[in-house]
Amino acid sequence: MTGNRYSQFNIKILYLARPTLIQIASSDNGFRHLKQISTQVGMRDHIKNMKYRSDIDGLRAVAVISVIFFHYSISRFFTGGYVGVDIFFVISGYLITSIIYSDITKGTYSVTDFYHRRVRRIFPALFVVFIACLIASFFMNFPSESGDIGQSIASSIFFVSNILFYATSSYFDHKMELNPVLHTWSLSVEEQFYVLFPILVFSMRSLSHKKRIVVLFVITLISFAASIIQVYKEPTAAFYLVHFRAWELLMGSLLALNAFPRVEKRWQIETISGLGLGMIAYSIVFYSKNTAFPGLAALLPCMGATAIIYAGALRKTFASSLLGFAPIRFIGLISYSLYLWHWPLLVYTRLYHEPKGAIEKLSLVVICIILATLSWWFIERPFRKAPFRLNTKATLGLAIASMTAVAGIAFSIGTISQQYWQFPNRVEEILAYSDATEHERKMRAGTCFLTSEYNSLSYFNKSECLKISSTMKNVLIVGDSHAAHLWPGLQSTYPQINFIQATASGCKPLINSIGEKRCTDLVQYVFNEFLPKNHVDTVILSGRWQDSEVTDAISTATRLREYAQTVVISGPIVEYDQPLPRILARSVSKNTAEGELAKSYRREQQKQTDKLFANSQMQKV
Repeated sequence: MTGNRYSQFNIKILYLARPTLIQIASSDNGFRHLKQISTQVGMRDHIKNMKYRSDIDGLRAVAVISVIFFHYSISRFFTGGYVGVDIFFVISGYLITSIIYSDITKGTYSVTDFYHRRVRRIFPALFVVFIACLIASFFMNFPSESGDIGQSIASSIFFVSNILFYATSSYFDHKMELNPVLHTWSLSVEEQFYVLFPILVFSMRSLSHKKRIVVLFVITLISFAASIIQVYKEPTAAFYLVHFRAWELLMGSLLALNAFPRVEKRWQIETISGLGLGMIAYSIVFYSKNTAFPGLAALLPCMGATAIIYAGALRKTFASSLLGFAPIRFIGLISYSLYLWHWPLLVYTRLYHEPKGAIEKLSLVVICIILATLSWWFIERPFRKAPFRLNTKATLGLAIASMTAVAGIAFSIGTISQQYWQFPNRVEEILAYSDATEHERKMRAGTCFLTSEYNSLSYFNKSECLKISSTMKNVLIVGDSHAAHLWPGLQSTYPQINFIQATASGCKPLINSIGEKRCTDLVQYVFNEFLPKNHVDTVILSGRWQDSEVTDAISTATRLREYAQTVVISGPIVEYDQPLPRILARSVSKNTAEGELAKSYRREQQKQTDKLFANSQMQKV
């Protein structure tokens, strides 16, 4: 903040991994002044404890490390590490609301002043990352890939990347895993929220404090309910769009407005704080990619973050002491830069080498921490003080100029790359096979293949997908996406056979399969209702098999012999560290043997699983 009226406070705004994070350290005089203001807005008890919170820095560290360990696949104990984003949202709602609400209530809120502070904290490190990604993309990506990355960067600059990713990504779009700015979607969610939230609070300025809380609480419930519904109806929308995420930020906002009853006893405060840690730990350890998220599942980490912040404001607890430990607190300080750099570093490393093993992955984390520390010290910190701390007009003018210039480069990077590198036409033709929309069409997504976008058995067209022929042999393909991808090839290669299809992502074709409801419902329908009533000649079971599923797969095949003369288990499909079309395109561009290059990117796990199937004593069923 700038200006004389803020001279009583030293307010530092740190933006980390998605949300905005604020540290507030007040002088005695300024603190007394803020107490006086709090009597007018009903926040006396909350403001009384509004000081620098080392436990919040520690909470940031937990959140960002969870996200990094999840993305880097470092440990099986971080399969739900993505909930770190939700923790950030709660922190952001809590800290930013404390500032916005106070300013609006006093009548001193200024949109330009608010975004002046936001720009100084967000833009310097963020734009350095954008420029680094554009340079890396020019040298390391193909022109069409550079064009897609440029479009993503441009959308991130204007904080609409979440909308772009929602509109262009799907279950099949593995190219998104190689998008170096995919993680900026949460920054867009936050900025969109903070365009709407001040307007909402300002419109309620004539209401009493209690009525304001009631209104915000109702909006929180509406957003939460919408998220629960949408996560089953259209999970991509529930994940990316602000109105389905707003309740997470609003939980922090309600906490900032002292909306929750105050407890006094030490054991109660310690219990709340401990439960908060437990809820966060549980979601990080036991959630996975198969968890329906955000929706109801997101409530647990959000409640955990809310509980820790709430209890820490009342007194120093065991949890707050733990989170305030200096090394943890330091990670919290650099967490914005740490979050910004971790994903591009991983993406561009993967283009040439997939990190394998704990040592390689932890080495990448160390590099990321070093980059983040340098970014925090030499880029973030200088813009908080003179001579880089410009006035509001100069800051916003420079921000607009920077946004325009970098966006212009981002939009044109694909064309520039194409004109410079001059790859053979066949390269782009091969890359076109990565098109997710075409995969969806061929695999009959939404008709015979259920995905997260078609998240219910009601989408499955039984009359079309399971139509029995009286003149041809009938072969049933049942399983997950690895089964769905077999259908177009088999049907075109053997037109004299009627291949029927029952496929859904989220579980394996096993008698006692577990996983996503859309999948388990379909598998149980096929095994318990369809096959007992309809004769098929052959059943093909296909899935992304794991070692632990080999025995169950063979048992399932044995049981299905009751309904079909032949039951085939399709073994593990070869997998690569990056999309196969990209590997083949690289081979063509470098004029190297395609098979040799592809072999170097092949994952080893599938070989091991295949050997278990081959060595089984019951391989012939």
